[in-house]
Amino acid sequence: MNLPNYITLVRIFLVPVFFSLLAYYNTAAPELRWWALFIFIISMFTDALDGILARRLRQQTRLGTFLDPLADKLLLLSGFLGIAFSNAFPIKPPEWIVIMIVFRDLFLVGGLAIFFMLTSELPIAPNLIGKVTTFLQMMTIVSVLIQWKFSYWVWLPTAACTAVSALSYLLRAIRFLNSTARNGT
Repeated sequence: MNLPNYITLVRIFLVPVFFSLLAYYNTAAPELRWWALFIFIISMFTDALDGILARRLRQQTRLGTFLDPLADKLLLLSGFLGIAFSNAFPIKPPEWIVIMIVFRDLFLVGGLAIFFMLTSELPIAPNLIGKVTTFLQMMTIVSVLIQWKFSYWVWLPTAACTAVSALSYLLRAIRFLNSTARNGT
């Protein structure tokens, strides 16, 4: 374990706090939405910080390449599901966007599990569209938490990038499986 991995673990431990704040948020307790935003921003900051430290300190590890995307998935899924199931948010993305995001992430996690079972490898390598998608998903959650009346300007690019990144990861998975089959492993 190293410092970047510990920072990632802090982000994972913040997920239930964040989700609880969303779950208990209502019009009688508006401060919970602001606390959720605060926790989410801290989580976004730690996401950037652990990556920067891992590269600068040359402390990139196999564990970190697994934990970092896991932390992102847990944070984003808890955010989208917490918002989707709350009746207290007058401004929130349509259900189809939340469903798309949830199923894309289930697809990615399921695909990684299948890869690991077939090859004993975890080919985790985020690409640019995946990083842009994560950023847009984070901005979507922030726009909802601040109740920005133009949030829909963020939702549609988020949905588009989510779909494109799912397709991108699917194509990468097919290429990986084909190369694995050709190499006889």
